[in-house]
Amino acid sequence: MMEALGRQVKKAVFINVPRIKKLYFWTNYEKVIHKKIVDANPDLVLIYSKDIPYDVLKKVVPFYKTAIFYPDPIAPRDKKLIEFGKLVDYVFITNKSHLKSLQINGVKNSIFCMQGCDPNEHRIMPTKAKKWAADVAFIGKPVMQDRIDLLKLIDRDYSLKAWGGDWQAYGLTCLKKRIYPKEFAKICYATPIMIGSDLDHDLECYFSNRTWITLGCGGFLLTSYSPGLETIFTKGVHLEWYRTHQECLDLIEYYLHHEAERKRIATAGYKFAHAYRTYDVVINEIISRIESDDINL
Repeated sequence: MMEALGRQVKKAVFINVPRIKKLYFWTNYEKVIHKKIVDANPDLVLIYSKDIPYDVLKKVVPFYKTAIFYPDPIAPRDKKLIEFGKLVDYVFITNKSHLKSLQINGVKNSIFCMQGCDPNEHRIMPTKAKKWAADVAFIGKPVMQDRIDLLKLIDRDYSLKAWGGDWQAYGLTCLKKRIYPKEFAKICYATPIMIGSDLDHDLECYFSNRTWITLGCGGFLLTSYSPGLETIFTKGVHLEWYRTHQECLDLIEYYLHHEAERKRIATAGYKFAHAYRTYDVVINEIISRIESDDINL
């Protein structure tokens, strides 16, 4: 997001809050953060999630336009986000279901905005290394039982590798617990079917960034359905989705035996992601919304 922001504005300043906190542990690190913001004198303070001390936020909101980009599907239950959201001018969230709930809780401007892929990092990356190959792969953590149960079912009948978490504890093959962009791309290239299994299947238009990254890396994505998914993607054109575990297993079996169709969908998904949902598009969407409100004031 920072690189995309830098491509669209005259100057973008990145403030790495954890790093500043570590470097200035011996003093009031919040003063350092506040001074960096004041010295930059920005037209917009764009905050990822809640990555700014609350007291610093309180000091800057009277003087600068402020916005939060919040990617997680728990917004109304995140009390800290509600408190931050009451202060800032905008909160951009990645599902439509929580917009009204945030407004009821005092967040005056909550706006739907999907995540995206990075055209430089998330791209097709050929590899011949067998390490990355399997029939099916999942990248993410074992954070919910439904996901664990699904992957164990897949592993029963197919060659499965789960990446990015402590999957060995559940009897699944995991060669690496932390996956970086180039590794993500290699997994997508070497694996016929990438599985999506999101944290919440009921939120309108919600899906994790795994969706855009997988498409951006040229992977064939078979993901869990969420309401409104068909308003963004076309089933069987950009990706595939399932509603039940059995449907997921049936689609795995089908697409493993229909390589040409699978590759056609992966290619279309890749072109779609890079044409319509890079982080340049995301940043432009955020800036355009804010500028539009300024014009109409």
